[in-house]
Amino acid sequence: MKKYVLTCLIFMLFVWSSSGYAYPERFDVIIDVGHGGIDGGTVSPNNMLEKDLNLEIGKKLYQKLMDQGYNVGITRLRDYALSDDSRLGIRSRHLRDLTQRKLIADALKPKLFISIHMNAAAKESRRGPLVIYQASEKSYAVAQLLQQHLNEVYKMKKWPLKGKSYFLMKHLEMPSVIVEVGYMSNPRDLAMLTDEAMQTQLVDAMAHSIGEYFLVYPVD
Repeated sequence: MKKYVLTCLIFMLFVWSSSGYAYPERFDVIIDVGHGGIDGGTVSPNNMLEKDLNLEIGKKLYQKLMDQGYNVGITRLRDYALSDDSRLGIRSRHLRDLTQRKLIADALKPKLFISIHMNAAAKESRRGPLVIYQASEKSYAVAQLLQQHLNEVYKMKKWPLKGKSYFLMKHLEMPSVIVEVGYMSNPRDLAMLTDEAMQTQLVDAMAHSIGEYFLVYPVD
């Protein structure tokens, strides 16, 4: 197991060195960019892949938080399948991917873990952000803040959801949330998610939420 944790640390060191930053003593936030590589995630009606939107917004949030002085890690900065790193002998590629994300979180022990995803539904009318949280006080607190500020961007009123069955929600020890930023199956949401100015608004809303969270639960 130590070998695999070391692999994760080496990967994160590469991410930091390639970004021009020194490796920190501690991490405040890990941004987990959903899907990647062979795993495209959901697909929009015009054949846009979720993995690409996750990466665009994840990188913007990463840079925004770095600019604000946080020590931030990110699980991928390019189109890459984390399952390719696994040597655990797990047959399911999906489970290998999730396990690699958990190992990164376990090794780096951030104060907060945020996984970026996009939503989709059979009904085109469904839209808006959805924040999924684990069963903990801190996770619920940051989920409420994220949902509130993303709702303001969308001009909607929605509520966060407890994620009982999600692998990362069940297995991560630190406060963790999944942010479904919007519905790729909805034309209005998709237009927002692919517009650079709107991406910036969404990232600003998430960064503001994280700042409010750390006011209540300060970093050491």
